[in-house]
Amino acid sequence: MSLFCPLGTHYQAFGKPRLGKSSVVFIHGVGLDLSLWQSQVDALKAEHHIITYDMLGHGLSPHAQTDIGLSTLAKQLDNLLDYLKLKRVHLIGFSLGGLVAGVFATQYIHRLHSLTIMSSVFDRNESLRKAILKRVNEVEQYGPSANIDQALTRWFSPLYTKKNSSYIAQLRACVLANHKTSYSLCYRLFGEGDNAMQGHLNKITCPTLVTTGELDPGSTPAMSHALARQISLAKVFILPNARHMMPVEKAQEVNKLLQQFISTS
Repeated sequence: MSLFCPLGTHYQAFGKPRLGKSSVVFIHGVGLDLSLWQSQVDALKAEHHIITYDMLGHGLSPHAQTDIGLSTLAKQLDNLLDYLKLKRVHLIGFSLGGLVAGVFATQYIHRLHSLTIMSSVFDRNESLRKAILKRVNEVEQYGPSANIDQALTRWFSPLYTKKNSSYIAQLRACVLANHKTSYSLCYRLFGEGDNAMQGHLNKITCPTLVTTGELDPGSTPAMSHALARQISLAKVFILPNARHMMPVEKAQEVNKLLQQFISTS
């Protein structure tokens, strides 16, 4: 069922608020939408109230404006939580959503029971920075189709791609359906936002999990360790033999990791 808050954010809710338990909120990655989290919703909804939503510029939420920033996307979430009357939540962000979650934590820490930054980026080295900015320029020129094949190769193992062709086709269609300008603006945020939290990480005082895949070439284990070292209550988990799209390809392992972290936070 499609639900919308007054400012236009598209969201879905699963389960019911539970006494003594904070709700769980998920933020997807660039070019994707709230459907990314279906496996996590299915695994956690029996015990938790869950909110998924489309970031600005994605899915059924409003298009991105030219002045969009990571703080804009953090404010979108703040407005959504106000509308839903959720005071404190467990927040889980993937890729670009991980950057948004981190920025949200530096600005609205009073709203967080815990924070999970998954498959995101931090302080890219020069080689990775050059590669992502090249992709940003390609996206601005050609739109969502610019580097979709290379992205799918980074995101999934060859074996998963071979065995799950229908899902890969569905995901490809999701990316290609993005509004060109919105996608370009948000892709640039992902390309340039890896240091957006620098200088503010001491404001993140809730239990924090930083996690990525062992084989993720863009959101590397080294980044996760470097980020976690600057957050007081952070711990790191590197998922063995996993690439970027671990909430999908390694859904069972990710679900178990999230359940354990949430239950002990």
